[in-house]
Amino acid sequence: MHIPMRRLTVFLLGSLAARGAHAGDGDHGPAADDRFVSHVFRLEAHQPPGVQLAFHYGLLQPIVNHGFNAAVDVRWRRLIFTYSHGASLDFTRFLPDDERAAGLDVVLPFSTGGGIGVVLADELYVLLDVKWHRFDLAIGAERARYDTVTIGGEIGWRFFLWKGFYVSPVVRYWPNVWTSAPDGLLLQGGALVHQPLVQGYHGLFANVLVGWAFNL
Repeated sequence: MHIPMRRLTVFLLGSLAARGAHAGDGDHGPAADDRFVSHVFRLEAHQPPGVQLAFHYGLLQPIVNHGFNAAVDVRWRRLIFTYSHGASLDFTRFLPDDERAAGLDVVLPFSTGGGIGVVLADELYVLLDVKWHRFDLAIGAERARYDTVTIGGEIGWRFFLWKGFYVSPVVRYWPNVWTSAPDGLLLQGGALVHQPLVQGYHGLFANVLVGWAFNL
């Protein structure tokens, strides 16, 4: 039997809306039964029945920076406390053309910090993040390093695919608020002046997180 695509779409959206209207947090995410798409859409903020622990991994870091970044979230009611740590993040591709042409390599051996936030609606949340970043520079036999600190915001939304397994698109704004090299670093006897790098485009970047949440 042929079902017009528009009618099928309306039926699926209506089913999801009806489920969201009648289901509670006991049917959502980690507490859901064994079904594909364990997310229950609703305007009200989802709150775990007690404390919820979540681990997630960023896809941007291995794809773009050839490193990794993992994080743990603790949620209680609408509050979120998070800690994340990244390592071996290659920032060489983001250097100015003259620095890359000179053979400069920049790697972050670590990027670490945490934040606090709140769930606004459904699984939409905002965070205030504080991060410490270490930059190691190498050009020929010459080595140098500096640190930066960023304070910024994050907005994201978790979508549960199966039980506690979720994906979360996020947008972050992490501007530098401090650096140990405010005047830049002189390299090759002053022939090259490296200015401290920022996260993303003037502090703004997006990512996709993949994770698993547990109700404790």
